Amino acid sequence: MEEESTKKLRRAAQLLFFKSHRNPGIKGWELRKALGQDYTKVLKKLEERISELGLTIKIVSDSGELKTLSEPHEVLSNCRFFISIKDPLTITDLRTSGWSIDEIAGLTVCIATIISKEGKTTRQELEQILSQKLPKWKATRLLSKYVRAGYLDEKEDYIVLGWRTKSEVDLENIIKYIFS
Repeated sequence: MEEESTKKLRRAAQLLFFKSHRNPGIKGWELRKALGQDYTKVLKKLEERISELGLTIKIVSDSGELKTLSEPHEVLSNCRFFISIKDPLTITDLRTSGWSIDEIAGLTVCIATIISKEGKTTRQELEQILSQKLPKWKATRLLSKYVRAGYLDEKEDYIVLGWRTKSEVDLENIIKYIFS
């Protein structure tokens, strides 16, 4: 029995660490299929183990709402589960993430602009703001990258914060800096 539990724990960690397409993690229904009906118990044990390493399991719905393992299976089945760090990254850590300083700065500017515009703005406005410091072609490419990665989301004619921004970025800290 203990060996089976260890196998499930190992399998859960493997599934959560890998990317699915461009996005990190895995959907709840996929975890249930791979780990069985008791997948939330397995994830609770895994969270205890990875907590010592400064990591946590995040659960986020398609709309960007953070969920917990105590939610009903019907709610969790379409949520994305992934492993994230608990503590904020330093600038040095961010630079080793595979993103250039321009990309990180551009995303920060986009997030701050969207927050200051009450949660939505147009693509043209973001391109114009980014184009003040970057070439126009790069501003356009970066916006597309942020949307593909889930940090921004295009809704009708507007760009809003995406599910990854809501789950990975400390928005309260950004708001504090914007309005202080």
